[in-house]
Formats: sequence, structure tokens, C-alpha cells
Amino acid sequence: MKSEPLTESRVEALRAETPGVEHVLHLNNAGSSLPPQAVLDTCIDYLTVEAQIGGYEAIERKSAELERVATAGAQLLNCAPTELAFATSAALAWWRSFEAVPLEAGDRVLISSTEYQSNAFAFIQAAERGVEVEVLPATESGEIDLDALRSMIDERVKLVAVTHIAMTNGMVQPVADIGAIVADSDAYYLLDSCQAVGQLPVDVQELKCDFLSFTGRKFMRGPRGTAMLYVNADIMDNLADTTYIDGQSAQWVDAETYQYAPNAQRFELGEVSFAAKAGFGVALDYAVRVGMDGAAERIAMLSTLLRGQLDELDGVRVRDTGQHQSGIVTFSIGGTDPVALQANLRARGVNTSVLTSELSHLDLAPRGVDAVLRAGVHYFNTAEEISTFIRAIGESR
Repeated sequence: MKSEPLTESRVEALRAETPGVEHVLHLNNAGSSLPPQAVLDTCIDYLTVEAQIGGYEAIERKSAELERVATAGAQLLNCAPTELAFATSAALAWWRSFEAVPLEAGDRVLISSTEYQSNAFAFIQAAERGVEVEVLPATESGEIDLDALRSMIDERVKLVAVTHIAMTNGMVQPVADIGAIVADSDAYYLLDSCQAVGQLPVDVQELKCDFLSFTGRKFMRGPRGTAMLYVNADIMDNLADTTYIDGQSAQWVDAETYQYAPNAQRFELGEVSFAAKAGFGVALDYAVRVGMDGAAERIAMLSTLLRGQLDELDGVRVRDTGQHQSGIVTFSIGGTDPVALQANLRARGVNTSVLTSELSHLDLAPRGVDAVLRAGVHYFNTAEEISTFIRAIGESR
């Protein structure tokens, strides 16, 4: 069911529940967003209970709040709660799924050109073991070429790994179309959706993915140190052993035998910040209540407005690619150091981030771009803030 639009009155109510908007103009939502007051209150309250009655006892008292991570996450992604695992970072969630894919020398892995550096490290290590890692060709607009994907998939392709939204240019990959192609093969489909969940509707049934990872700190508006991994229940029995498990991931059956947890819990580890986990559950539930259809429409409106106003500034070049763009807006200004510009903006109370080619050797470097300034707009931002940002750029150059 399509969620309600975010009217101006609803946005004002959401801003009233976001204490950070009183202090900064926050356009670093693609890095780490501003949490709602309810998330902050939940984390603080959990730590208070831990301090008052003890850590293990707090888990029992707060069990309903901790269980909300799986139930709200399942509602957001349209899956079963048992298909979700909590993690302390999206990089860890992604890595644990990647190493669960049974790969041998001679197998092929197809990847996108917009992979994040931590994902790239996994591909490099796999290549060193004899796995053939191939970057999928892109169309003129930058997305994965679907015809090329169809032609490249054969019986040796064991994994197709794609970043849902590029952190360096805001492009949205055609992930549902990719999933439909991969579903007709024996390959696994791994999605890095760190920049997608929280700003777009994400339905794992429609995407036909086997794994999907995302973080809590970005558009989800959760605490740092939180993330989630979706694992399709149908593939659980076919996965490879993982290198690091504990009493949460598996059961020690006897002195020489262990058995994995029967669901996605096998990807979890027992020691985490339970205060952060409880706050993440609130953030997931908050996203469900806000409604991702309405959030996506507002983010698209604000990011389109921002790109249009940036295009009107002398010397500014918007670096976003793709037919479908997101709330991530990247740009550069001729003759202006983006690091210095970021610092000047921050001094004026405006948060952005800088991305260098070292973070994206497959995307920025081939385009001849050394660095970009990134603004990530969220549904709680306003058109007035966009105008303020544009003025601040002029004053900071």
C-alpha cells in the first residue's frame, strides 16, 4: 500500500521531533543523519536501565524493544523477521554475507562500478584466491547495462554484487531488473543498500535479492554502530561456513560439534551495544510510520531543487550520473578545494561531506574526478534550507 505524502504540516511535525535541526543545517544524511528524539530517548533510557539494574538484566526487561528490530525491519523490507540479522556495521553485515557465498578458484563474480572501498577489499582478496571478479559494463548514463549482464551470466557466475545507490554520484541502479535477470541463474544476488533504505521503498521480494545490507546511521536516522542484514531463507542451507561465530550465531552441541542457528541469526554476534540496538528498532519503526513512498517523493523534490539551483551557480558542476537519481547530490567547483569549502560551510552551520577518488576507484577516478562535495538531503530538510545552502556556498568560495 502506498504511504501518504509528506505534507508541509507533517514535515513540520517531523522537524519538531528532530532536535538537531535547531542547531545545524544538516545535509550530511548520506554520511550520518539526525536521529529523531524518540531514538535518542530510547538509547539514553536503555543505558540508564543498564546502569541501574545490570546489563544482562536490562536485556530481559527491555526484550520487547530489542525484538522490535526484527519485527519493524521485516515490515520495512517485506520479509520474515527470521530472515534479518542485526550487525554493528553495514560493512560487517556485507562481509559476513559475502564470505557465506561458496566461492572457489575459477568462479566468477560480477560487480558494479560504484562499489564502496570495504566491498572492494573483499573482491581483491577473492581475486587473489583465483576468483574472477569482473566489473559490469555501464550504459552511457552510468547504470549497469542489463543486456551485458544477461550475456555475461553463465554457470561459472556464482555472485552478482551491486551497490543500490552510488555514494559518489547518487545514481540509483535498476536493482529490480537486475534481480529478475539473476533469478534465472544459479548465482546469488547481494545488494549493498546502505544509501537506499530510509530514502526509498525497498521490498526484497520485488528485488529478488538473496542478501541485502544497510546501516542504521544514514537515511534510516538510527544510532551509529547499528546495521541490518537480510538473508533469503531459501538459501540458508546452501551457504558456506563463516569464519567468526559465537554463542549467538551457533550452538555448541558437544565437545567437537557445533550447529549454526537455523535462520539469519547465524550472522549475528552476541556482544553489541544493546542501547544502540534498541534505538535502531525505534528508527526502523519510525521509518515505517513516516512511509517510504512519501519520503522518497519529498527527497526527490528537494534534491531536484538543489541540483537546479547548483546549476545556476557559476563554476559549479553537478557530478551526478544515471537516469534515476537520489537524495545524494555531488558537485565540484572549479578552482575551489572541496575540503576547504566543506570547512567553511561547517563554520556557517552547514554539514556536508567530501568524497575522494580513493573511496571509489571504479567510479570517480575513471571519470577524471579527484573529489566531490556531497550533500545528502532528507525528508526533514526544507526548500528554505536549500536556498540557505546555496547562499552559504557563495559566501564560502
